[in-house]
Amino acid sequence: MTEDPSDWRAEIVMDYEDVKRLYSLLLYTEQMWPGAPARPYEEQEFIKHMKNVMFSMIADYTFHYG
Repeated sequence: MTEDPSDWRAEIVMDYEDVKRLYSLLLYTEQMWPGAPARPYEEQEFIKHMKNVMFSMIADYTFHYG
């Protein structure tokens, strides 16, 4: 049985403080990222993507509860 790993999905549940912590870690990681070829270029794009996802969550929380 051969399955395509890109078909696999996972979900995670985090509270607001955890989202802010992860956002902060992503900001730091992006600032300290050594660049290619030391690290894969795709990694930088993933960091940027996840940082944007976390920021969207923070903005949504602020809009509804801030």
